[in-house]
Amino acid sequence: MELETLEFRNDLALYLVEDSSPRRSLLLTYDILWSRYDTFLSSQETAAMRRAFNAQPIVERAFRLIQRHEQAVLNGDRERLQNLLNEIDIVLPQIRNLMVNNFTGPASIEQRAFLDEKIKVMYAAMFILTLVLIFFAFRLYRNSSKQQELAWQDRLTGLPNRNYLLDCLYKAVQQNRIHTLLLIDIRRFKDINDLMGYEQGDKALTKLASQLNSICLPYGYPCARVSSNEFAVLAYSDGRHLSFFTQPLCDSLRRAIDSIYPGHRLSLAIGIAKSLDVDTHSGNSHWQFANELLNNADLALMRAKQAPVTKDSIDTFKTEYEQEAQQRRRLRDELKAHLIDPYQDALYVAFQPIVSADPNRLGCEALVRWHHPEYGPINPELIVNVAEESGLGQRLGTWILQQVHLALNTEWQSINTHIDIAVNLSDSFFNESLIADVITIFAKHPEQRKQLIFEVTETMTIDDIGRFSLLMNQLRDVGIRIALDDFGTGWSSMAVLNHLSFDKVKVDRSFVTGMADITRQQVLVDTICHMAHQLGIHVVAEGVETREQLTSLQQMGVDEFQGYFFAKPLSAIDFYAFCIDYLNQKNVLLSKQSIKNLFNINNF
Repeated sequence: MELETLEFRNDLALYLVEDSSPRRSLLLTYDILWSRYDTFLSSQETAAMRRAFNAQPIVERAFRLIQRHEQAVLNGDRERLQNLLNEIDIVLPQIRNLMVNNFTGPASIEQRAFLDEKIKVMYAAMFILTLVLIFFAFRLYRNSSKQQELAWQDRLTGLPNRNYLLDCLYKAVQQNRIHTLLLIDIRRFKDINDLMGYEQGDKALTKLASQLNSICLPYGYPCARVSSNEFAVLAYSDGRHLSFFTQPLCDSLRRAIDSIYPGHRLSLAIGIAKSLDVDTHSGNSHWQFANELLNNADLALMRAKQAPVTKDSIDTFKTEYEQEAQQRRRLRDELKAHLIDPYQDALYVAFQPIVSADPNRLGCEALVRWHHPEYGPINPELIVNVAEESGLGQRLGTWILQQVHLALNTEWQSINTHIDIAVNLSDSFFNESLIADVITIFAKHPEQRKQLIFEVTETMTIDDIGRFSLLMNQLRDVGIRIALDDFGTGWSSMAVLNHLSFDKVKVDRSFVTGMADITRQQVLVDTICHMAHQLGIHVVAEGVETREQLTSLQQMGVDEFQGYFFAKPLSAIDFYAFCIDYLNQKNVLLSKQSIKNLFNINNF
């Protein structure tokens, strides 16, 4: 501050002496000095210095001096600038004394001590900051190592995980190394968790993983756990002579499974895909190649899991598997489009008659059908499977109910009070929103809800009987009846009847077929019929195709009949014609000849 005051004083004196001296230098030093004084008087950092040696009044006097002559400096008024020079010469020694007092004598010693103390504090702060940085660096390193471990390793079993497997596949492709991928699924493993608890299930997985690792280690084959009960092995072989490895693998895992859960038959399913089957000329990247191989192995595993669950199964990928998968993906996309297109006619509902012992009533089962322009008629079971896999099960069920409502109030309007309609429910459609869907669809004709019969399977009930019972009661509250479909084919049919109350049971067609020739089947159907009637449940027989079957079933007291003997599934308008003929003939079941005349299956 003292030097800048002196520099301004010299520039001012020079300007007053030389007439031609430019004012630019004077203005610059004036602005700098103004800023210096202002900073000294207002800054927090200079507060201590302002209090020392009575500095503040001295600097304020000097600052007011240059402020008072601002216009003179800007206009170059030499007379007033001369006065400014005289007054600065008075103030300058006082400012110089401030500098001298600040840097010499006791004040200087105090300042140096103050600076030394500040330096010590600064070093201490730097030391603490360094320790904090080291601590956070250690934490970061430890977390990074843990994240790295989690990224490549399964925490439960200690095996590598899916990411590690994909990396191995990528490297094998990159190195042009022939390899074969095996995906191994422990079927019905959920039973261990359900019956023995998740802790026992985790122990079983750990033991299986250890056994798998011990098998693969001598061959140098990497293995991994890719999902809950699914493992993978990457064999560096072309797959044509892999039995030297797969057979010991199956035997070893089989022994491990039997030792884990000897009282229950778990089984192995293995899907195999070879790198030689993947097209290397398609221009795919190494990652795409690796993912395609994994997809092929998964398709082969799905095929292996279609085998009976009671035995081990192995399947190797074939080209047609991918074609079928592409077909399913295409059907999924087209099904989604059909369900929202009111003008499409490829997807439709057919109605198969269900003949009742009551001549004034007639039933039918609503069956989804799809005539594809390229694939032809699509298997109804495939339609439902595709819908369930793609999350369209509930939407498909709602669409079927809408078609039933439409038929009742258009083609069948004149006779709809005589008709009961059975609708098969898929797993995803039987949920809490089903009742709201039914109420919404039949809002204008709530009385027609009493004509609906929802058919459920045994497997839908066993997961949560309490929830299922609650939903059944809610459906009955709005007038809907419930039928147990495919009765007798499951292991717990009697337990289901014991815990749940049904309005009807449908005897599976497998019991009706050959009933006239096999006494055992007759006894079973007769027993089912007698037991159901004792419980107040109506009995419906599926798969009635011959007069002998119909006669036997009538003698057993079966209440309703369904099958090709009466008619194949019909369109809504054809079913209407069927109903008119049936309702015009009373006691049709009492006349064998009239049955043959009325229900000529060749006409449908």
